[in-house]
Amino acid sequence: MRRIFLLLIGIFIAGCLVLPAVVSGAAFVDPLDRPAVKVKNPARAVLLDVTLAGSRIVAVGERGVIIYSDDSGTTWKQANVPTSVTVTAVCFPSPKNGWAVGHAGIVLQSTDSGETWARKMDGVTASKIIFDAAKANAGMKGPDDEASQLQLSNAQLFVDDGPDKPFLDLYFKNDQEGFIIGAYGLIFRTQDGGNTWQPWLDHTENDGGLNLYCICAGGSSYYITGEQGLFLVSTDDGNFFKKVATPYIGTFFDAVTAATGDILLVGLLGNAYWSSDQGVTFNKTEVPNEVSFSSAIRLEDGTMVFSNQAGVIMASYDNGRSIKVLDVPRLGPLSSIIQINKDTLMSVGYGGAIPVKLPAKGSQEKGGQK
Repeated sequence: MRRIFLLLIGIFIAGCLVLPAVVSGAAFVDPLDRPAVKVKNPARAVLLDVTLAGSRIVAVGERGVIIYSDDSGTTWKQANVPTSVTVTAVCFPSPKNGWAVGHAGIVLQSTDSGETWARKMDGVTASKIIFDAAKANAGMKGPDDEASQLQLSNAQLFVDDGPDKPFLDLYFKNDQEGFIIGAYGLIFRTQDGGNTWQPWLDHTENDGGLNLYCICAGGSSYYITGEQGLFLVSTDDGNFFKKVATPYIGTFFDAVTAATGDILLVGLLGNAYWSSDQGVTFNKTEVPNEVSFSSAIRLEDGTMVFSNQAGVIMASYDNGRSIKVLDVPRLGPLSSIIQINKDTLMSVGYGGAIPVKLPAKGSQEKGGQK
């Protein structure tokens, strides 16, 4: 989640990480249709997201690379993936069944805990789904209905542009029900385990088509964050996402909820805001530096932990009211973190997959960032 800053870096250095994949004179194969390249050292590939499939760690990243570890990150294996486009986010609602999304509108599914992946949707199919839904709606409402005609016109643009829009995050409530979100306000919903997808653009208050970066759940509510301070809330099981005003006009890359129901939004330049009433009111959080956040999670004990683009890991022990730098080694630019056991995180980013030992609760660096 919150990974775009890594993509350009990854493109630049990816050639140093992979085995030769181009044969002189070979016909060009679209990355969308070309299997992921095999990497020399899977744990050092540029990785953009990480999650757990039961006790297995699964991470995804550049050029379709998906890797997994069954020993807390000591050793890694590379999964079989049918595409070599960048994979941006991964989610396992159950230990066996997982989903991943990425560039070119790719949607992948695994039913074996991340060892093999199958292509379930791409940008071409996604655009067609949007167009077909808009065409049906316009046909039902007639040519004089301006709103449906505008919707149809916008849908045609998705088709004309081709598969150039990435999905950036996803959330699955269980093996059957889930959402995927992305650039230009893209959002789809499935209620049958990915057999069919419904375009959900007209179920969100995002008329400007702003990029959507994070989707998460807290209690019975769903939350989506995006650019220009966008914050969408659904209190009806995802049927409609209502726009909630925030005091910040920059991008929110991630969000994390507390057990109390409080929510914390984090984004550009170290900006963070917490709310205890689903966004009716917001309060600015004290943050030790002005570096953009890249990831936010809640640990088993309720502690909120964050990473940023400078490779710094931070924590909040008061449900997001204040954030302190943790006394752990500083890493390269980070894109995502996950808790893998009681006292260890797995971080992923520019430097690959790196475990991080958590200090004693409350430990922090004096003076903020070293």
